Amino acid sequence: MDLGPRGPAASLALALAALAMPAQAADRYQFDALGFSEDGHYFAFEQFVIQDGSGFPVSEIFIIDLDTDSFAAGSPFEVRIESDGASLSEARGQAGSAAAEAATELGIFHPAVPVALSGDGELGDDRLSMSFGIPKWGLAETEGEYQLGLDIFKAPSGEDCVEWFGEEPMGYALTLATKTEAREIHRDTRVPASRGCVITYKLYGVFMPFEAYDLDSAIAVLSVWSHGFEGPDRKFIALPIGDRE
Repeated sequence: MDLGPRGPAASLALALAALAMPAQAADRYQFDALGFSEDGHYFAFEQFVIQDGSGFPVSEIFIIDLDTDSFAAGSPFEVRIESDGASLSEARGQAGSAAAEAATELGIFHPAVPVALSGDGELGDDRLSMSFGIPKWGLAETEGEYQLGLDIFKAPSGEDCVEWFGEEPMGYALTLATKTEAREIHRDTRVPASRGCVITYKLYGVFMPFEAYDLDSAIAVLSVWSHGFEGPDRKFIALPIGDRE
């Protein structure tokens, strides 16, 4: 999903600043699954960071309509506090307040459960595939065997990534497979301007509503690494993987 185009001047300024900075620091956003609506129709998540260059705290809250795979209720709700000494908790609190009315109207109070997760510190994993089952009752019992597969490829974009960074931006395709069949969840035809000049994607996790025992409202989360002011920035994409038709 595209957050909307940026102006050419802003894009050029970002590219020039990134080229001028050493590639040793970046904005690595963190992910927080805020929950599902009671009917499993909506999912909300937050990504947040203290920006490396400015030191400003940022929080962004997204509400996803799982039937249409689109933003809902006026989201994203974005807060960036541009003052010295502002705390991350202030930014997160303000974003939460901005999103509260929409979350209440949509009934987003149901907890989200991580059924598979690849932490930032895990070793030896390219994060291009992720296997999981649906949690059941008892000690570590699961049902079904599923595998997410991530394919990464060059894709067209409105951004001048080759001129600015010497690399074409990357798109992705996501597939969900069982022992008997595979279903393509998403395939890029072009890279949205909101992602910038993407370097790569990684599988981050799978989330389901608390006490759900099927994939109807399940969400796959990808991390998106793009060229930023001071190195690769990491943000997130959430995609519904249930067959809701």
